Amino acid sequence: MTKTYKRLLSSVTCIFILILCLISTAFADAEHDAEEALRHAVNEISYTLKNASLQNVNEDSAVIADLEKMILNIFSMEEFSMRTVGRKWHSFTPTQKAKFKDAFIELLKVTYFKHVREYDGQNLAILGSRSNKGGTKVEVRTSVNYKNEDVPVNYRMLDENGKWMVYDVLVEGVSLVKNYRIQFKELLRKGTPEELIAKLQEKAQRVRQQQATVDTK
Repeated sequence: MTKTYKRLLSSVTCIFILILCLISTAFADAEHDAEEALRHAVNEISYTLKNASLQNVNEDSAVIADLEKMILNIFSMEEFSMRTVGRKWHSFTPTQKAKFKDAFIELLKVTYFKHVREYDGQNLAILGSRSNKGGTKVEVRTSVNYKNEDVPVNYRMLDENGKWMVYDVLVEGVSLVKNYRIQFKELLRKGTPEELIAKLQEKAQRVRQQQATVDTK
């Protein structure tokens, strides 16, 4: 091996190592930034819940409106909607996409916000995260203590215009996006985007009526 070849090899090796270091740093920054974005959102939501009177809270309560804004500030409903619909999303018109997102948000709101009253100071612990090869997506691992059990909840996040946003949630390994996509795939196989939107609206209304019946008992 000639001296020239050795010097060239050393230079290439140094550059390669430098690139690896830079990539590693980028991944670390992405993971840190995603964790911080999630931590800030969780702290904000927890503070609101702890300082609210949840006994008589309902869908029209001011605290629900505040929580909705906070959640939509950390959740990318564009990405969430696109992934739940799957390939058919590209066949939706801009109007249909907007109507679907509104209907989907309404369904999620009435489905999950009814559990707000169950909040009892549960804490979310961030356990770490991992990024994809490009550092554009991060999965943040967390644990929530619920009824004396630590439940694993992972948040999949992406960089959306310089802001880390959640696009999927995995509870004990079960993907929220995948769960809805299975349901929507069957509906779209037989129907149209407008029919899917109508079914979401109908389902949200049924859940709302069921909850109203429970509240009056």
